Amino acid sequence: MTEALMNRYRSAVQPLLEPGEHLLDVATAVPVSGARGSGGTPGALIGARLARIGSVSGGSGSIAQGFAATAGRSGAGQLAVTDRRALFLHSVDVRKPGRMMWHAPRHLVLRVERRPRLQAMARFRLHFADGSAVALLTMRRRTVEALADHLGR
Repeated sequence: MTEALMNRYRSAVQPLLEPGEHLLDVATAVPVSGARGSGGTPGALIGARLARIGSVSGGSGSIAQGFAATAGRSGAGQLAVTDRRALFLHSVDVRKPGRMMWHAPRHLVLRVERRPRLQAMARFRLHFADGSAVALLTMRRRTVEALADHLGR
C-alpha cells in the first residue's frame, strides 16, 4: 500500500498496537461471511448468499471460525498487518481509533491466496496454521498482492 494510504488509516490503527509494534500494511476489506448484497433486490440478496458459500473453512474452535464469529459480522473494516500480528478492525471514522474485532499472531497466518473474481470486488483467502481459512473481499487486486507480500503466498 502507498504511504499516503497508510497515513490515512494510521490514526485508526495506531492506538490498537502494542508498544514497539510496527504497522506494515492496512487495507479495507469485507469478510465474505458478513457481506451483504447492495440494492436489496432479490438478485442481490441471492448473489450475496451464493458468495458466502465456502467463506469459512475449518471446524469449531478453528482460527477461521473465530474470525467469522467476531470480524465476520462487522461488515467492512480494515485488515492490518504488523510485524507481530494480523488484525481486523472496524472503524466508522478513519481519523479516530478503530475497534479491534479480531487479531492473531503473524505466525498463525500462513498465506494469502488470491481467488477468482466473481463480482466487482477482488476475493482472497487468509490461510491459517490450523488448516482453516477465511475469505475476504477488497476493491483492488493490488491490495491482495500487497497483503501477500507481507503474509506469504
